[in-house]
Amino acid sequence: MDASMGIAGAVALGAALILMYVVLRRYTYPAVEQPFFSDPSLFILFTVGLIEGTILFVVFTWIALPYYTVPGLGFLVAILFGAVTELVKLITLNLRRYAGKSDTVFYGFGLGLGIGAAMGFGLIYYFPTLMDKNGFSMDAASWVTTIVMAFQFILLNAGTGIRVGEGVARKKTTEFLMLALFLNMAFQALMVPTFIMSPDDYIVAYFTLALASILVIANLYIMVWKKLPAIIDDILKGQGKKRNDIPGL
Repeated sequence: MDASMGIAGAVALGAALILMYVVLRRYTYPAVEQPFFSDPSLFILFTVGLIEGTILFVVFTWIALPYYTVPGLGFLVAILFGAVTELVKLITLNLRRYAGKSDTVFYGFGLGLGIGAAMGFGLIYYFPTLMDKNGFSMDAASWVTTIVMAFQFILLNAGTGIRVGEGVARKKTTEFLMLALFLNMAFQALMVPTFIMSPDDYIVAYFTLALASILVIANLYIMVWKKLPAIIDDILKGQGKKRNDIPGL
């Protein structure tokens, strides 16, 4: 394993695991006596997400990204890639064992976190090579931009994973899939200028990079710290269950 792979793994996987701990620690033992989800199931889906995210990143770099520089086609390809990413989440979660169950919201988070970590790893590991092939060197600004993009993919997929998981848990897959699709497609469209950034248009690229960062941070914050307790409570009530230890209620 070379140094760049080690750095990519430490940054992307480290960030994903830290985020997992921060978000889920209130919903499992010892914070609550009865965890709101199964740890083995969560890590299985996180691992599935790592595999799916790796495949998606290969599709992104070898099929989608080359078209980003084609006028009029780049944004369309980016939007389609965002849609495919969310459909993969739905296909993975839309099984009988997950339908109508409150813990599916957490499994959606774990799945999305795995997908985002794999894509973040790929960005950090692959982009220095891509820059070198195009005649550019990785200066400090390039490294910061690449790491920011890696974090964006982690935050984006974790947040949309919760939305897709909520749809499966509520048995309203289409409604919540559309919300996830909109967010991912908007993010992908915003990121096109950053992926094809040149010295002549770096101001536009950094501006859209900032907008994309605000989008994914705001979505995850709303889903985790504003809506998640109420979502769990509402789904449990729909199952005829009641818990008085839901964090934040």
